[in-house]
Amino acid sequence: MFALRGIAVSLTFFVLLYCGLSALVAFAWHSVKVLRARERSIARTLFSLRILPIAASVVITLAFVVPSFQMLEPRSMDIDEGMGAIPFALGICALVLIVWGCFRVIVAQTKTTSVVARWLDRAHPLNVDAAAQMVTLRATGDIPPLTLVGVRRPRVLVSESTVALLSRDELRIALKHEFAHMKSRDNLKKLVFRCCPFPGMATLESAWSQAAELAADDAAVSSLDDAVDLAAALVKLSRLVPVEAAPVCTVGFVTGSIGARVARLLAWNERCQSQPHRGRLWYLIPAALAALSCVCVTYGPALVLTHEMTEWLVR
Repeated sequence: MFALRGIAVSLTFFVLLYCGLSALVAFAWHSVKVLRARERSIARTLFSLRILPIAASVVITLAFVVPSFQMLEPRSMDIDEGMGAIPFALGICALVLIVWGCFRVIVAQTKTTSVVARWLDRAHPLNVDAAAQMVTLRATGDIPPLTLVGVRRPRVLVSESTVALLSRDELRIALKHEFAHMKSRDNLKKLVFRCCPFPGMATLESAWSQAAELAADDAAVSSLDDAVDLAAALVKLSRLVPVEAAPVCTVGFVTGSIGARVARLLAWNERCQSQPHRGRLWYLIPAALAALSCVCVTYGPALVLTHEMTEWLVR
């Protein structure tokens, strides 16, 4: 009974924290739009905000709730401490949330694997200089023009119509765009989104997707000619007849706001592409060390406070 009670307490605290943080993120993420930063930084910030509720809930539950219950909850058999209906219901909700997230991940991965397997049928390597950095396959049939598929072994599928429609330079820069998605592991990020469902997060995920596309454009372009070629590729491929919709765990080339992407590329200049300071992360080390020291010093009192909170929750 002690173990079951500990699991129930942990699940109750987890679901309350997850729902509270998710509601806060869903309400406050729009402030990121006012940041004057590069799209790559904005995409990282949006992704961090999207996974903050699940990550923080898991860490706090495992680091504080579970240890506080194990260390401070009496184990005596003489103590018969009941649990109210509300904590029991919240524990069930937490289990449903976890199972639902796992189910969404399995369904998304299964559907993606099935569709990609069909796309890969009769596919063969594409000989393009820009494709040397990644596995690029030329596929026949009704497939999207240019798509990054796979999580563990990412590959780029290029349709026959894309090869026929784009010039060599346009195809090269379009493949560099997909390679930027591969370096950022955007397929994996989209799969992570599936495991932490919450109402109202669709707009945040859509904003992240748009920022990720703009970040990939920036990573692919290094000159005005590259920007023009990428804009031309976007315009040409956007005119193709739509085919079967791409599954969740893929990243297509013709996504996001095409008009905004094309206008942004045609306005490209050297100043917009200036490199960020690579040493910026070093400034976070003192803050991280200070936060770690604070946690170590206050860990004992924090466990006591956490135990008092969980005791109040289950009454």
